[in-house]
Amino acid sequence: MPETKIVSHAKVGIIGGGIMGVSLLYHLAKEGWKDLVLLEKGELTSGSTWHAAGQCPHFVGSYNLAKVHHHSTELYKKLEQETGQATGWHGCGSLRLAYKQEDLEWFHYVKGILDNVGSPAKIISTQEIPKIHPFIKSDGIIGALHTPEDGHTDPSSTTNAMAIGARNGGAKIYRHNRVIDIKSRPSGEWELITEKGIIICEHVVNAAGSYCPEVGHMVGLKNIPSINMIHQYLVTEEHPAIKKLKKELPVVRDPHSSCYLRQEGKGLLIGIYEKDAKCWALDGMDWKFNMELLEPELDRLEEHLKKGMDRIPQFRDVGIKKMICGPITHTPDGNFLAGPAPGLKNFWMFCAASVGIAQGGGAGKYMAQWMTYGDADINMLEFDPRRYLSWAHKDYAIAKSIDEYKRMYVTPLPNEGLDVGRPIKKTPIYKKLKDQGAIYIDAFGWERPKWFAETGMQEKYSYKRSNAFPYVQKECEAVYNSVGVLDLSTFTKCEISGEGSEAFLNRLCANRIPKKDGSIVLTHMLNAKGRIQSELTITRLPNNLFYVLSSTASEIRDFDWFNRHVSEREKVNIKNVTQDYGVLILVGPKSRTVLSQLTSQNLNNNDFPWLKGKEILINKIPVRALRVNYVGELGWELHHPMDQMVSLYDAIYEVGKKENIVNFGTYAVNSMRMEKAYRGWGSELTGEISLVEAGMDRFFNLKKKNNFFGAKALQEKVQSGVDIKLVYLDVDADNADAMGNEPIYHKNKIVGVTTSGSYGFRVKKSLAFGYVKSDLMNAGSELEIAIQGQRRKAKILDSAVYDQDNQKLKA
Repeated sequence: MPETKIVSHAKVGIIGGGIMGVSLLYHLAKEGWKDLVLLEKGELTSGSTWHAAGQCPHFVGSYNLAKVHHHSTELYKKLEQETGQATGWHGCGSLRLAYKQEDLEWFHYVKGILDNVGSPAKIISTQEIPKIHPFIKSDGIIGALHTPEDGHTDPSSTTNAMAIGARNGGAKIYRHNRVIDIKSRPSGEWELITEKGIIICEHVVNAAGSYCPEVGHMVGLKNIPSINMIHQYLVTEEHPAIKKLKKELPVVRDPHSSCYLRQEGKGLLIGIYEKDAKCWALDGMDWKFNMELLEPELDRLEEHLKKGMDRIPQFRDVGIKKMICGPITHTPDGNFLAGPAPGLKNFWMFCAASVGIAQGGGAGKYMAQWMTYGDADINMLEFDPRRYLSWAHKDYAIAKSIDEYKRMYVTPLPNEGLDVGRPIKKTPIYKKLKDQGAIYIDAFGWERPKWFAETGMQEKYSYKRSNAFPYVQKECEAVYNSVGVLDLSTFTKCEISGEGSEAFLNRLCANRIPKKDGSIVLTHMLNAKGRIQSELTITRLPNNLFYVLSSTASEIRDFDWFNRHVSEREKVNIKNVTQDYGVLILVGPKSRTVLSQLTSQNLNNNDFPWLKGKEILINKIPVRALRVNYVGELGWELHHPMDQMVSLYDAIYEVGKKENIVNFGTYAVNSMRMEKAYRGWGSELTGEISLVEAGMDRFFNLKKKNNFFGAKALQEKVQSGVDIKLVYLDVDADNADAMGNEPIYHKNKIVGVTTSGSYGFRVKKSLAFGYVKSDLMNAGSELEIAIQGQRRKAKILDSAVYDQDNQKLKA
């Protein structure tokens, strides 16, 4: 097809013609956007897409990612009917093999997600496997997960089918035209300088696959954590037993060999995620690299091939017809990058997918929603590039991506702390706490204590209650009976000042901003659809200074949101002080006793009541003391200069010894916040829903003098009602609690999904949150939650099970 002359203006310019970029183009056209342009330096699919194996599994442990995969497969089945272009879809199903009990526990969790999404799945016994796949040797296998609607597709055909659909919607695709530079214009638009001319765009999307770091560099983005991993698969000659089959064999995913094994035509295909993994092009990609492959390295595959061929012996009967060896992008956590680039207006990342064929169709749908409406119908937090693009340096990205590649078929375990690439960000008391038994997990690069173990202990991770359970119980009991201290310095911390700061925050936040110095408010920032963008704790300090706190992972997102919404007329200063301040949480009925020995500040209720903040001295250290916490006991958050953290901690701990002070971690925090029915950011509160669905009516004020951003949408929801609502549940569980993403049943039908859960040690109850259909909201209604393959009764509660009147907090 001859290329059309380059246009001079476009609403969106997408850089990269792999499956991700073309899918986004297709879905933006479906959303009704016009003036769409995609630029590809070679042919469509000429990066990693064309040589991919085309696997499309539904087996994923993320509720949001499961929806992405589900849309992809449903779309690939229908594209030929819409566009006339065959996709090469093979709906052969898949088997994931289990060798250990923890594999089956993982399967139960995944099956719950797939049941909710609508992707059929069944855990089958070893004896049932030959009925589905007659060639698998079953020794050592204790079961499998069968996902009958899985399959594989031809990557090039599928991509080109979406390209036809996009063109039919008015989009333009320009091949053999590389973007050589990108410049911002005073108008806020972007200038794409290409080999064949200049295109001025309102939005730019970096969908450049293996080249996404190079494209990012054009606009000043550094440390994009996308690493090219060398991936290899082999295709055999035809096999006589395969030729006789009347039905295509399912894809087999085998953790023992770290391989996927499937039928390919009348032969077989085996793909390997080798333990001796290798990166490629770490110093940058050559722009001339198009539809090329790398030299195969059989020596790195030998061990895996032997195990894979032992599992399906027919592989040994035939020769190798071809080997495919090429680069595939990987990120430290295995999730693609999708969302706004930090600090740049209308510049989007949509790249670094390691299983791009399976995810491309669905990712394009939800990314298009985000660009069109300001958010998607799924929670996009786990894909947001801002989870990395401020701190994940290259060495970290390489180490984590290699590990993620090697663990492709390793069963992941809840809260598992992998040491690779760590630590990145530590507080000054990191080693001090580690020496006392702190078991850490990394969050946004920070090391954060989960719980405190005895010397030499490690956590035995599990989908059931782990060996941490009795230790977390002791931490909670100590906080309940005496006093505990927690390092929670990972909070995002911001100072907003200037004469326009109060009006600015009132415009962005749903709750009323305090007018009196020292007052604290919990509030939320919403988008135009009324959906939640962030949760903030705001303390008003003297001299028109607002101290704003939010979740660890919200740091870059929140600063983007603040900076993008400051008008030119507003006199507002926004300062990120996250690394300047450490935070120690001191809580429990003896917390006042401990703290009063270290400060001259009067700490009684008249002088320092709940939900007030003061700037005080503790042992001569300047501290912003906030009488607020997330665990529901008398206590303070002590925000202090990070470089004085050791002195402050030592002073508190020394005085606290007389009151039997304990260190505690985030496991205990989660247990206690569940008892208080506190919603969590990223679980109960996400961009999918509004404060109305979340039952947070008391945290927005529709009577504000000047309406806040999103108020109109909230008002409409209040008046018209919503389809789903958050419920708080008492669960009849024994050795496993809800974790989030489990299906909720009513009269044997799925009616919702859990968002989080934990055991409450102070009330001796297993608790959970979940979203269900609004007509099931009556307190006392009995539901069921599928936990580890068993339906557990769950009773709806109408208030917190611990200190519902906040008497402990106000003590």
